[in-house]
Amino acid sequence: MAFTLDQNLLSQLEAAWNGGDKPLDTLANLLERIGDGVRDPSLRDPLRESGILDFVLKLLPTEELNLSLKRQCLRVLGNGCADCDENRAKLVESGQLRTVIRLLNDRSLLPLLLPVLYNVIVDYEPAQLQVCEAGLSKALVALLQEGSLQPGGDHDQVLHLINNIFELLVSQKPEPEVADPSTPAVFLALAGGSPTGLPSVELFNGFCTVALAYLTYESLQPSFLSSASNILHLQQAFYNACYSYENLDEPDLDDLDQLKTVCTTFVTLLADLSAHPSFSELYPISSSPVSKKFLLWLSSEKFANQHLRTAACLCLGNLSRSDEASTALVADPTIHVHTHLASLLAQALDPDEKSVPATPQLLHALLSFAKNLAIPQGNKMPLGEAFLPELLAGAWIKTAVQPQVQFAAVSLARLLLVNSPGNVTKLCKHLAADFKHTEKEGEVKSYFHLLMTLGARSDLEPTKIETARGVMSVVRALQQAQAGIQEEGEEVLDEKDWKTREEFYEVHGPLVAKHLTHLLAQGKYPALRSEVLFVLALLARSTDGGASVVLRVLNEGTEAVKKLAVAVTGSEEVAAGLEGESGDSGRIEEVTDEKDEKEEDKPTEVTSIMEGLNLNPQQAETKPSAAATAKDRENGLVLVAEILRAHSSELKGPRKGVFEEILKKGTELLQDDRKGN
Repeated sequence: MAFTLDQNLLSQLEAAWNGGDKPLDTLANLLERIGDGVRDPSLRDPLRESGILDFVLKLLPTEELNLSLKRQCLRVLGNGCADCDENRAKLVESGQLRTVIRLLNDRSLLPLLLPVLYNVIVDYEPAQLQVCEAGLSKALVALLQEGSLQPGGDHDQVLHLINNIFELLVSQKPEPEVADPSTPAVFLALAGGSPTGLPSVELFNGFCTVALAYLTYESLQPSFLSSASNILHLQQAFYNACYSYENLDEPDLDDLDQLKTVCTTFVTLLADLSAHPSFSELYPISSSPVSKKFLLWLSSEKFANQHLRTAACLCLGNLSRSDEASTALVADPTIHVHTHLASLLAQALDPDEKSVPATPQLLHALLSFAKNLAIPQGNKMPLGEAFLPELLAGAWIKTAVQPQVQFAAVSLARLLLVNSPGNVTKLCKHLAADFKHTEKEGEVKSYFHLLMTLGARSDLEPTKIETARGVMSVVRALQQAQAGIQEEGEEVLDEKDWKTREEFYEVHGPLVAKHLTHLLAQGKYPALRSEVLFVLALLARSTDGGASVVLRVLNEGTEAVKKLAVAVTGSEEVAAGLEGESGDSGRIEEVTDEKDEKEEDKPTEVTSIMEGLNLNPQQAETKPSAAATAKDRENGLVLVAEILRAHSSELKGPRKGVFEEILKKGTELLQDDRKGN
């Protein structure tokens, strides 16, 4: 029978409430009809305007209210507040959401309470904030911990609503402070299923989404990390997300899309957790089942999944941030993790039908992990054996369309070259006859040549810088070997590839000069500029072709000369005569041996200066200081003096005069430096 929500109906409600026991049945019937009626959106405003909503809000917290009346009040609120912000505002203003939450203690009301709560808070921030502050999440976690609500049975709809409610609560600002610290663990346990099996994919997605969202709160992480079982549950849920829902009958496409998102979120979350300061202490690589499982994901074909392997690389990379851990991962014959990484990279670069698809994220994580391993000196040769030269060279080529991945591959090569003459030897080998590359036939002679070619072509400045740093390591190894600094008997260039260093520099010199010029001219990294001055000073004293590289650097544009002038004299002023020249075009004019009779070299005077000051290349400092400035000045003077002494006629344009002025002013300043000391 149709009825109107007005003052007359409100009077009937009040009369029934005040009329004793039997009229309460009448009240329950009236409220039931109202609850049914306000499913119609057009009746929700009259519910509020008639005062009936206020009546229900006053009635709800009454202690004498029986179960039937509680049910009908909740139905009125749930249906009357659905998609009606004005009615929701009334409920929030009344403060009765706390009463609704307290009713969770009556488990018989649960199937009704959860839809009511969801209808009230969905798309309405004030209600979400109020139930958050009232401790709704903590109350629901206590309910879940009782264990009576398990997936796979009659409770799936209730659990689905709980997931939806938590997804709204987790974004509220107070939630990290009021939430039960066990919240993520409780939801991960649910994701693990029950004795009857795993939850539906929809429920599984919900459980994981909630758990992972709460774990992004740093305040909840220490409690979660303190229990190994929590991490093992996390790993198991991740495994289930990757494998357990592959062969569903008629799967919902939206559920599968969300499952992919869940897998990606697991990767990010595990990377964040493993970076937590306490993680490596709690789960050491040497003994923890948690860390052993990461290694298993990386090495076993049973876990050949891109998400699992990406997470394994990221987590183990975080766990190997100490030299001790990195060394153990490489040296321990039961682990030899670098061999697994090399194998995975080889599969990714040349996949077969059985290979795991290599996403850019997996490649980047793999190479970044290898970079961590390449830092300890003792690891460089084992990693060099696994990655150099062909494997990394293939990576530089095949990741050219993935700039960040190519950068990681170049950066790994650079780290493997630092103070490692053996790896420099590998990189400088001639290209194998069957090595596939994209350069014109005969233009690239060695793997080092290929690295410099691709680095110069890159549009990514960090890749250019890393390539140039790698070039510096190669040059240092060559020149220190010539100077007798290398270990006795250790030859850098293989005679089967390069009979002399002159031959090597004839092929590689133009690109070596290009990259060293780039480092000298850049202004972002002073420490790198200091290092390149040291390398150029070594080259300037070379008698086997290295000086030709220095000439190319000094003859190429003006910016590098300006930076050299600043390093030696403290000012660009002496390089003013070079203004107006074209910038670095990458082209070098042919250096000839012809000498102008009127401009003969004056080596005696320069030699006298060098001997008087006892000028020698100085190992660069890594941090700005007075000592760093003095060493930069001395290295700059060494290279200027050596070029003026032996090659001044080969300098282009006004450079000879500029360098003579640099030498003069720099000498004076160096003498002052030494007097001060």
